[in-house]
Amino acid sequence: YSKNNVTITTSKLICVDNCLHQKQTATDAAVIAEGLGLSTNYLDFRQGDAFDIQLEPNSIDVLWCDFGVGSRIKDFISHAWEWIAPGGYFLCHSTLTNRRTRVWLEGVRNNEGEAVTGLTPGEYTEISFLEPHKRFQNSITILQKRNQGFEEPIYSEYA
Repeated sequence: YSKNNVTITTSKLICVDNCLHQKQTATDAAVIAEGLGLSTNYLDFRQGDAFDIQLEPNSIDVLWCDFGVGSRIKDFISHAWEWIAPGGYFLCHSTLTNRRTRVWLEGVRNNEGEAVTGLTPGEYTEISFLEPHKRFQNSITILQKRNQGFEEPIYSEYA
């Protein structure tokens, strides 16, 4: 809806989990959201494989990839990249410290193209962080979708 010429949208978390991991907590999160009255308007929990879901192009501002895709990350991102709106973000953990995702990350950093990364060179910027205080899932990579013509808005004249 609009208010004072500003479009206001309701955000929703889409959680996709196959729930096969013995220590998964996704189903608990869905139950807690239900108890808090948040599940109907703010949470869309889908039990299944993330490779099987379909979303509208440019419909997501942030896509957090929290699964062990390893060497399949190229396949997932080539499928999911169209869902991310221009200026939106793709986040994935363990990219620096996992051997399989590190190979993908180096391809991203070197602009090696869709055959290696699943991404078109020049359509993203990358930054990665090491989290040395953690033993597992101890790094994160953030890609911003910056396809041709994307430009951040300017909201002020002076800092």
